[in-house]
Amino acid sequence: MTESSDAVYIISVAAEIVGMHPQTLRVYERKGLVDPYRTPGGTRRYSQTDLERLLMIQELSGAGVNLEGVKRIITLQTDNDRLMNQVARLRRLLEDAEARRGGRGSVEIRMRATTKRQLPAIRRRDTFPG
Repeated sequence: MTESSDAVYIISVAAEIVGMHPQTLRVYERKGLVDPYRTPGGTRRYSQTDLERLLMIQELSGAGVNLEGVKRIITLQTDNDRLMNQVARLRRLLEDAEARRGGRGSVEIRMRATTKRQLPAIRRRDTFPG
């Protein structure tokens, strides 16, 4: 959900900015594609992030993607962003840990990652039963 401090556009203004009808924005909200902030009185307020999402929905729809497909793309993009942030955080934590150890351990980690696992030998038959 959009933060109240970021949500400044009422539905008619948001619709005009993105070139859509206000009813289209309501449909997108019902389908779960956007989640504008609601004032205590129930008025929808859209943020810049909401407007960017609406433009992306418009672009994908124009390219022939149906609304269910748009919803899946948004979900995947959100998951991807979350995972990328998590990887960046874990990298920072690893760098901090290596710095505290004086750089020791990083070579060991790299060696373990690049060492090939020994596989058991496979006995091959020279002739096939026939």
